[in-house]
Amino acid sequence: MSNGRFIKGQVSWSKGLKFPERSGVNSPTWTGGEVKLHCTLCEKDYYKEKCSVYRSRFCSAACKAKFHHSGSKNWNWKGGISSEKDKLKHSEPYKTWRLKVFRRDWFTCRLCKFRSKASKAHGDKTSDIHAHHIETIRDNPELATNVENGITLCVPCHRLTYGKEEKFAKVFKEILNDYMLNKEKS
Repeated sequence: MSNGRFIKGQVSWSKGLKFPERSGVNSPTWTGGEVKLHCTLCEKDYYKEKCSVYRSRFCSAACKAKFHHSGSKNWNWKGGISSEKDKLKHSEPYKTWRLKVFRRDWFTCRLCKFRSKASKAHGDKTSDIHAHHIETIRDNPELATNVENGITLCVPCHRLTYGKEEKFAKVFKEILNDYMLNKEKS
């Protein structure tokens, strides 16, 4: 080094030197070694490196997920009360109704004629079509699983109906009536 600068080809003063008195356990910042801990969920004993003990309460990611995401410990817990609409949407009759509506409409949006390539009915995790109730569940809960009360819409067309269900109900009834008349002719 000349004047505090490193010159190309120059060897560092510490090359090849070892400092055993400053490494591992002898280091002033050493936090290593294992510590015995107790899992909050499954109550098993487990060991963690001392440096990673901070905020460790669970023996595995699975225990952490079970603890934080189940029942009253979930961030969205509302006292165990589900709305009737939520209960309906997770029921088997509703899922059957939805699939029957899709099949009747050939997995095609009735407004823009978009043909679905991916839907939960096809076994995919996401859906690009929805089964829409013509008469709302709120006004006519007895028609919730009636196939004649459903119509297939793509996601953008379904968004158009939000808050305007009564206005669109007439249009959807006409579309289905035309479809049924054409079906009877053929």
